[in-house]
Amino acid sequence: MSSGSEPIGGSTVFSAPWISRATAVGLLVAILLIVYSVLVSPLVTAYSQINGAISQSTELLARYQRVTAQYPALKTLLDRVSADHTASGVYLPGDTDALAAARLQEIVNSRVETNGAQVRSVQILPTKEDGEFRRVGVRIQLTATVAAVARILYAFEAGGTFLFVDNLEVSNRRSRRRAGEQTDPELLVRLDLTGYVRPEATK
Repeated sequence: MSSGSEPIGGSTVFSAPWISRATAVGLLVAILLIVYSVLVSPLVTAYSQINGAISQSTELLARYQRVTAQYPALKTLLDRVSADHTASGVYLPGDTDALAAARLQEIVNSRVETNGAQVRSVQILPTKEDGEFRRVGVRIQLTATVAAVARILYAFEAGGTFLFVDNLEVSNRRSRRRAGEQTDPELLVRLDLTGYVRPEATK
């Protein structure tokens, strides 16, 4: 019979050294689990999170680089669109606000008279800043029939130059008519007409 165990009733009883070794191994495993959960596991989690953040940052950087690479082409397109707008006459022409206002008065006189109405007075309004643009405006008083007023308003808003009508007031000018005569009544019209000066124009 070996020295490590002895038979008792047909079974083997292990000696104390084996129990001590098993207990030591169990304690070592427990210690390793504790160390892993306290030290290693948080480090692994943090490393995984850092890797994820680095991956996201790399992807975001790649997107920024693609956008930056497109900037010259987009800038060229924007300049071309701006030049097309300037050339198409959507802004009031003139290198100064005074010249732009003079051009606006010419537009008023031309479109009012062309549509069978009469300009009674034109007052230049103060120029107003509107973001990167400047608004040049005039206050108009004119006489016209109902049909002529409709044509004039359409001519103002449908032309190539961007013009905006505000503060529209219409009143009926009473005039003597013969009995039974059917005429379009003459109206007194007051309105503000504004347009924009292109951003690069000097004040």
